[in-house]
Amino acid sequence: MTAPNWFIGLVVPPEARWHELRSPLPAGVRPYHPGDLHLTLAFLGACDEGAAARAWRAVAGLTAAPLLVRAGAWRAMGAPQAPSAYALTLAEGHDEAARLIRDWGGPARGAAGLGPERRAPLPHVTVARSRRRGAAAGRSAMAEWMAAAPLPGRPCRLRELALYTWSRRRGESDAPLFELVARRPLAPPGPQLDAEV
Repeated sequence: MTAPNWFIGLVVPPEARWHELRSPLPAGVRPYHPGDLHLTLAFLGACDEGAAARAWRAVAGLTAAPLLVRAGAWRAMGAPQAPSAYALTLAEGHDEAARLIRDWGGPARGAAGLGPERRAPLPHVTVARSRRRGAAAGRSAMAEWMAAAPLPGRPCRLRELALYTWSRRRGESDAPLFELVARRPLAPPGPQLDAEV
């Protein structure tokens, strides 16, 4: 049985098209479903549903302006010798996203009964996952891919916060990995002060 997997993140809207990779991925690397793209603020991992709900309530009263982000570079995620995923770091919006991770992640993890995150904030948006960890040929092919693949040209504005878990359809062809259990706007309702992107 698969362990639970919960996290709170900012929704990357599919209309931003960050999932549209303009270079074919090497064999063994699968792109994320458009609805899976997100920027994690609090990783909760294998906690139970009640703990995840408490984490979500802990950030219910927190608000922030929509976050404008622009892709900065490709980055392999996970162990250096066995990357499990490939992501985009941020050229714009990095500091603001790191601040949200620090300020919102701690209360969320604490409410779920978890200790503080020990790693320094690294805002990123995962766009692909490796099916074969540790294969030297696959790592080399992805390193070459990242060196040549164009970045998404459009910035996007992240306006929603969501609580995620595994999708019940995970494993089906072209199905999303994650399910949005709850979602809300980052900013309270009112006049939109930010320009559209």
